[in-house]
Amino acid sequence: MADPPGLTVRALGLALLLAGPGAAQAPSSMVGKVPVAPYGLDTGWTVGKPSGRACLDSGTIAGAVVVDPVTVDVIQRGGQRWRLLLDRACPQLSYYGGFYYRAGEAGQFCAGRDRIIGRAGGDCRVRAIAPMQRQRSRR
Repeated sequence: MADPPGLTVRALGLALLLAGPGAAQAPSSMVGKVPVAPYGLDTGWTVGKPSGRACLDSGTIAGAVVVDPVTVDVIQRGGQRWRLLLDRACPQLSYYGGFYYRAGEAGQFCAGRDRIIGRAGGDCRVRAIAPMQRQRSRR
């Protein structure tokens, strides 16, 4: 499936950002493309308390794992993980190997405000974001 028409593709680090006309003046017009691994669960992580007001720096998003149709784990450069809890089921997120997002104010991607968009179409609002911590191994 082709990327959205009328957007300029620029590679920045590990994430691919798509910018519409005037993006240099308006960060809110930036759209990110996130590669995903379909339906998988890495049990080596624990999930913290979800917040409906949490935000992520959209410039550090490197990839994601679709856990199930309402849960996506975002991986940032450096290895930090965050769990996105969606308002509704979005099975299309694992189609075509990725999804898009549009970062809002100052490159921040926030719960309660922003949405992720499946490459097959359809969007889903992020209800909450929860921090994740790597589990310590028991000896």
